[in-house]
Amino acid sequence: MTMQKSIRLLMASIIMITSVQYAHAEDGLLSDIKPPQQASEYIFRSSPKESLISVQLMGAVNKPGIYYVPANTDLLKLITLAGGSSQVGDVSEVLVRKQDQKSWGSVNSKAVNEYKGAYEVDAEKIIKYGGARDLKLAQDDFVYVPQKSTWVSSETTRNVTMISLVAGIVLTGLLIQKNSDHK
Repeated sequence: MTMQKSIRLLMASIIMITSVQYAHAEDGLLSDIKPPQQASEYIFRSSPKESLISVQLMGAVNKPGIYYVPANTDLLKLITLAGGSSQVGDVSEVLVRKQDQKSWGSVNSKAVNEYKGAYEVDAEKIIKYGGARDLKLAQDDFVYVPQKSTWVSSETTRNVTMISLVAGIVLTGLLIQKNSDHK
């Protein structure tokens, strides 16, 4: 009889821990959201008389912001000037919105795909096979480096962890009860 009371107490504790953990998880969802990185302005010039263009670089790069770069700057050089992609940056799907939508129309590369005036560039393929010189940026172009998509969200990971914790405790309680009944 005392074993049944122990199991009931254990189950009540598990339910209480789970509900408290769930309440913290809801608060935790808000704490997982990080404020956007502050964008800045960066100026890169080789000579004082060189004319510059402004290009916006946003997303998962180490230094997002507005870049004032020489007119002959290509996409890879811009990403390099920004310190490269962040740890979560996906350079295989860089999005470029050109002011002159047809300026890259003559680019013949499997790493560049056009869709309604925007371009998706696989920078990994450009690095591996070349062709960066054809991807010159122009005044007011917009470049976005997306984050890598995760297979499992943090909420799913938390739920699986809690379920396995509860299942482990229940199974341990059942084994203890089974072994104590045999004695």
